[in-house]
Amino acid sequence: MRKIGILALILFILGLAYLAVENDWITLPTANGENTGENGNPDPGPITSPEPDPGTEPNPEPEIRTATLAAAGGAYPHDVVINEAHVGGGVYDFTPSFEFIAPYFKAADVSMVNLETMQAGPDLQFWGVSGYTGHEVAGIYTFNAPLSLSEALKDAGVNMYVMANNHSMDRGLEGLKVTLENVRSLGFFTAGAYLNQEERDTPDLLDLNGIKVGFVSYTFSTNGLPIPEGHEYAVNFSPFFEDLSPFIADVKRTREAGADIVVAMPHWGEEYNHEPSPQQRDIARRLAEAGADIVLGGHPHVLQPMEWIYTEEEDGTKRPTMVVYSTGNFYSNQYYPRLDTDMVEYGLLVNIELSKNMSDGTAWISDAGYEIYWSHFAWRHRLLVVSEVLANGPEGYNIDSSRYQILQQRYQDNKDIIERYGFSENKPF
Repeated sequence: MRKIGILALILFILGLAYLAVENDWITLPTANGENTGENGNPDPGPITSPEPDPGTEPNPEPEIRTATLAAAGGAYPHDVVINEAHVGGGVYDFTPSFEFIAPYFKAADVSMVNLETMQAGPDLQFWGVSGYTGHEVAGIYTFNAPLSLSEALKDAGVNMYVMANNHSMDRGLEGLKVTLENVRSLGFFTAGAYLNQEERDTPDLLDLNGIKVGFVSYTFSTNGLPIPEGHEYAVNFSPFFEDLSPFIADVKRTREAGADIVVAMPHWGEEYNHEPSPQQRDIARRLAEAGADIVLGGHPHVLQPMEWIYTEEEDGTKRPTMVVYSTGNFYSNQYYPRLDTDMVEYGLLVNIELSKNMSDGTAWISDAGYEIYWSHFAWRHRLLVVSEVLANGPEGYNIDSSRYQILQQRYQDNKDIIERYGFSENKPF
C-alpha cells in the first residue's frame, strides 16, 4: 500500500510539471541560454515604456499647402476673329476657339491672360470710332470686343486679366472703366488698371488655398493715347520704363501688404523679336532684387526665353526668381503670310505650382513648366496645345500632313527659344 501511495505522489508531481510547461507557468532555457515564451520565441521579459520628458514634445509634420497658376499671352481679336464669332442678331459665340485649351486653364487655381482689348459695348465712341473693332485707326490698332469673349474665356477656366498694356486706352478712360466693370461682373480678378485712386492704392492680392499671391502689372506704353490728367490712377504706366521706381515701389509695397509670392507683370520689349532687349534683362534683375518671385512679360507677339535668376540674400542664400520674357500671342488674327513670320501663331502657357509651409510662413515655387499652343487660324482660331496634337496625331484637329510637319518643326524651334538661357523645368529644386 505504501509503495502504491508513493507512486501516486510521483505521478501527481510529474503531472503538475507537465501542465506548468504546457501553459507557460514556467520557462525553460534554450540551447543558447535564452528563455522561451509562447511558441518558442525568445521571451522579451517585462516591457516597459520610457517616461516622456514633460519638457519636450515631438515635432509635428509641417502643413504644406499648394496652389497653381497658369498664364498665357495677349488676347486682342481682330475684325476677322470677331466676325467669325458672330452667329447673327448681334450675338457672338467665341466658345469653339477655346475648347481644346480649356482643360489646361481649368486645372489651375488662377488662370490669366493679358487682355489687350476693351469690352466697352458697341455704342461708346472714341476718336469717332464705335462698334466692335480690331483694326487700324489713324495708324494705331484699336480693339473693342463683345463681352461674350470674356464669357467664353470664363467658361474655359480663365479667371484673371492682366490689364496694363498698350491697348488699355483704346476706348479712352470711359471705355476702360466700362470694361473693368463688365469683366468684374463676370467674376474676373483684374490687375494693373483701376476705377479710382483707392483701388490703385490697394495692392492686388489673391488668397489661393492660404497662399497670398500679389500681382503688380505695369505697361511701358498706351500707344500714345493719353491717360487724362487727374486720372493717372487708371493704368499702371511708366513711359518706356525710363523710370522704374514706381514699379519697384509697388513690388515692395505688395510684399509688405502680406504677399507670400509676388508676381511682376511688365508689358515691355520689341515686337516680333525673340531676343529680350538689354533693358528687359536689366528690369527683370531689378524686379527680382526688389522681391519679385515671378516675372511674366508680354507684348513682343512671339515667344522669348525663360530663365531662373538668383538674388543673393543677406544670409548668403540665393533666392530664385522665375522670368518669362514673353508669353507671345494668345488670341488674335496674326499669322503667316499676313505677317512675315509664322511664329506669331504660337504662344506660351506657363504652369507654376506654389507651396507654403503653414507653420513658419515660408513660400516658394515648388514646380514650374510650360506648354506651347498654336492658333489654328483656319479653324475658328482654335487654340491647340502642340504637345497634345503631336502625341495624338493630326486626326481630330482638322490638320493636314504638311501642317502637322510644320507643327513638329515649330514646336522644337519654340522650345529652343524658350530654353535658350538654360531654363529647365524644376531647376531650382
